[in-house]
Amino acid sequence: MKKWNLTLAARIVAGVLFMIFAMGTILGAGGVAALFQYNAFNDGGAELFDAAAGSLMGRDTAVVRERLEGSDVLRWNVNKGDGGESADSIAPLPNGPWVIAVPTHLQSGRTNFRFYVSNENVHISNGDPTGCLEYREEPWTLYLYDEEVRHFAQTYATEDEANQAWEQLREESWFFNGQVEETASGWKMEANYQSPRTVTVTARYGIDGNYPVVDRYSLLLPLVNAFIACRSWAIPVTAVCLALTVATFIFLLVSAGHRTGTAEVSRNWFDKVPLELVLLAMAAALGVGMTAFTDRAATVMGLFLPLLLALGLLFCMTFAVRCKTGTLVKGTLLYWVLRWAWAGVRWLGYVLKNLPLIWKTILVWGGISLVEMVMVAGYAGGPLAVFWFLEKLVLTAALFAFVIGLKKLQDGARRMADGDMAPVPEKFLFPSEKRHAQYLNSIGKGAVLAAERQLKSERMKTELITNVSHDIKTPLTSLISYVDLLKKEGLASENAPGYVEVLDRQSQRLKKLTEDLVEASKASTGNMTVTKEDTDVNLLLSQGLGEYAERLAAANLVPVATLDPSEPHIQADGRLLWRVFDNLLSNVCKYAQPGTRVYLSTEVKEGKTQIAFRNVSREPLNISADELMERFVRGDASRNTEGSGLGLSIARSLTELNGGTLELTVDGDLFKATLIF
Repeated sequence: MKKWNLTLAARIVAGVLFMIFAMGTILGAGGVAALFQYNAFNDGGAELFDAAAGSLMGRDTAVVRERLEGSDVLRWNVNKGDGGESADSIAPLPNGPWVIAVPTHLQSGRTNFRFYVSNENVHISNGDPTGCLEYREEPWTLYLYDEEVRHFAQTYATEDEANQAWEQLREESWFFNGQVEETASGWKMEANYQSPRTVTVTARYGIDGNYPVVDRYSLLLPLVNAFIACRSWAIPVTAVCLALTVATFIFLLVSAGHRTGTAEVSRNWFDKVPLELVLLAMAAALGVGMTAFTDRAATVMGLFLPLLLALGLLFCMTFAVRCKTGTLVKGTLLYWVLRWAWAGVRWLGYVLKNLPLIWKTILVWGGISLVEMVMVAGYAGGPLAVFWFLEKLVLTAALFAFVIGLKKLQDGARRMADGDMAPVPEKFLFPSEKRHAQYLNSIGKGAVLAAERQLKSERMKTELITNVSHDIKTPLTSLISYVDLLKKEGLASENAPGYVEVLDRQSQRLKKLTEDLVEASKASTGNMTVTKEDTDVNLLLSQGLGEYAERLAAANLVPVATLDPSEPHIQADGRLLWRVFDNLLSNVCKYAQPGTRVYLSTEVKEGKTQIAFRNVSREPLNISADELMERFVRGDASRNTEGSGLGLSIARSLTELNGGTLELTVDGDLFKATLIF
C-alpha cells in the first residue's frame, strides 16, 4: 500500500475522482438547498419546477422587453399618436397595431419558449402560449423617453446645491449633456434632457411542453423533473460524495511530494516556482475563466467549476509539499526580497560601524544638508536662503568641534580599556564633554589606585604565607631538636630537665599561635556569637588595669588612667570587648619602652565613646599604622619578639563585631590605639 500510494498513476486517478466527487458534492449541496428552499419534500417539487422554469423564461422575457423598449414604432405612437415611419423590421397589421419582428433566437423554430405581447399600438409574438407549460399572463410597464429635448438652467447659492440638483435630474431623466459652473451670481446648473414616459402592454408566455426544439428548456427542465423524482436520494448521495471528496483530498495531500521507491519528500519544478507567481497565475486563469464561461449556467457548471476545483487542488498539493519540505516561507519572492534587503541593511550597518566617527558625521550631516538645500532652493529664496547658509556654517563648525571632542573621549576610553591610564586632555572641549573627560580621568586614577591596592594585597598575602610558615616552623624545629636530644641522652641525663622546659615553652608557643589563628579566622569572618548588653566602659577598663598591674610593673611601665566622669556606657559584648583590651594591654607589655608611662583614657566626643591606649615603642616603628593592622605583623621588622603578630588584627575584628572601629596612630615612637563606639 505504501508503494502504491506513491505512484503517479494513483495520484492521477485520485485527482480525477476528487474532481468527480467534489462536483457531485457541490451540485448535490445546491440541489438539497433548493429542495428545502422550495419545500420540494412536501409539495412534490411543484414550486421548485416552477422556479426553475421561471428562471429560464426570465432571460427570454427580458429580451422581448428590450426589443419593445427599443422599438421606434412604439416611441412614434406614443409621441405622435400615429404609425409614424415604417422600417424593415416593422410591419402594420390590417386595421390594427404595428408588428415588431421577433429576435432570431426566439423564433418558434429555434426555441420552446412561446410568447404573445400586444396593445393597441404594437404586437410581437412567436406563437400562441395558451395551453403551454408554465403559462403566465401579466401586464408589462415599459419605460420610454419623449423625443423632445428640454433645456434646464438655474443658479444656486453653493456648489453642493447645484451638484445635488444635477444628480437628481440625471436620475430622473435621460441626459444628453449637462454641467455645473461658477458664475458671478453663484453656481449655475445647466442641462439638456428628455423626460420619461410609460406604456403598458399585455404579455402572455409559456413553454411548449412537447419540446419540439432541442434547447435549454428541453435539456434542463427534464433534468429538474428527474432530480425532483429522486429527491429522497439527494441527501445520502451528497453525503457519500462529500466523504469520498474528503478521503481523496487527504490521500492527495499525504502523497504529495513522494516518489515511488523512496520515503523522502521531494519537490518538482512546479513546487519550486515562487508562491506569489503560482497565486498570480491561478488568479489570471480564474479571471479568464470567469470572462469566458459565465454566459451560460451549463457552461459554468461544466467548465468553470472544474477549472476552479482543479486550480484549488493544485494549490493545496503544492502548499502541502512546501510545508513538508520546509520551503513554504523560503519559497516566496517576499522572503528573498526581505532577505536581500536585510543583507543590504547589515552591510550598510557594517560599513557605518567601521567608518571613523568623523566620516559618519560627514555622511549624515552632508545628506541632511543636501536635502535642506534642495528644499530651500525650491521653496525659499532671498533672505531666508542667506539665513539658512549662515546658520549652516555656524552649526557645521559647532558640530565638528563637538565630534572632535567626542573622538578624544573615545580614544581616551579605548586607551584606558587597553591599560593606558594617561589622562584625557580637557582643552577645547564642550562643558558636557569636559565633565565626561573628568569622569574618565577619575576612573583612570581609581584604576591606578585599585591596581596599587591589588599589588599591595598580593604582597601582603605573600608575606602572610611567609610569616605563618616562619612562626610555625620555629617552635616545630625546636620541638623536633629537643625530642631528638632526649632520645639520644635519655631522661636520666642531667640536661633532661632543661630540654623538657624548652619543649614545654615551645609547645605552649605553638598552642598560642594555633589558638590565635583560629580566633583571627573566626573574628574576621564574623563566625562568633555576639550578645550585646549595656557595658560600663570605665569599669571594664579599670578591671583590665587591675588584671595587668603585675605585668605592667614587671615591664617597668607606669599606667596613667584618665576616665570620663560621665561614666559612659555602650551596647557591646563585654566578653569580646575584654579580649580587645587584653590584646592591646598585652601588646603594651611586650613592645612598650621600659621606664615610660602608659596612658589609658575614656571620653565622650560628638556623641561617640572613645577608648584610647598610648605608649612609647621600645623599638623604632619602621612600618605604617595600616601595615600594623595586617596579620603576622609586629612592630619590629626583625621579628625577634615573641607573639604571633595577630593581636591587632584580632582586636580590629572583635571591635567591628561589637559595632565599633579601631584606629591606629603612629607618631615617631608614639603608638596610639583608639576604640570608637
